Amino acid sequence: LPIMAFAKIWLSKVTGWNNPNAFMTDDEHWPSTLKNLVDLVATIVLHEFGFYMTHRMMHDYPKLYKYHKVHHEYKMNTTLASQHNHPIDFILSIGGPALLAALVVQPHSSTTFQFLLCTLYGNLDDHFGYAFPWSPVRWFPLSASTEEHEFHHSKNMGCFGTKLSIFNFMFGGYEQYSKFKGKQKKEQ
Repeated sequence: LPIMAFAKIWLSKVTGWNNPNAFMTDDEHWPSTLKNLVDLVATIVLHEFGFYMTHRMMHDYPKLYKYHKVHHEYKMNTTLASQHNHPIDFILSIGGPALLAALVVQPHSSTTFQFLLCTLYGNLDDHFGYAFPWSPVRWFPLSASTEEHEFHHSKNMGCFGTKLSIFNFMFGGYEQYSKFKGKQKKEQ
């Protein structure tokens, strides 16, 4: 979190982003509930798009996959696997999409903090090794299942999104997973 805060401050100076209220915490400068919700959803969707694209690139290009394969050293998901990344992989597929979303949406720092908590919780939920049916990340439409990420780690293919399935539907990523699920159903 401190690195993300520093990066946001530094990038705002480098890019000329000038939102004087972004770090204000007095009552007058807090975003309204609606503004907070809109910015939070926009940041999550933009991050998901960026993550899907960069994660897919990490798998499609061998020069990038050599960095991403560190994360795939864990064939079964554990919470340790969620944060086990090569620095290049982290910058390109985790930090990059998060910073891009924050720069595009330009949310208040409290909204950015909520986004980071949501992202961290979703990442840990994906890598926990068990799909809790009551997990808040499954309450939303188009949410991806932990089982999809289990498939991704065990087979090292498909299911490139994090917690939203929309981009796997739009741009591909469920082909192998659908075959796998079909085969599982036949065996039952």
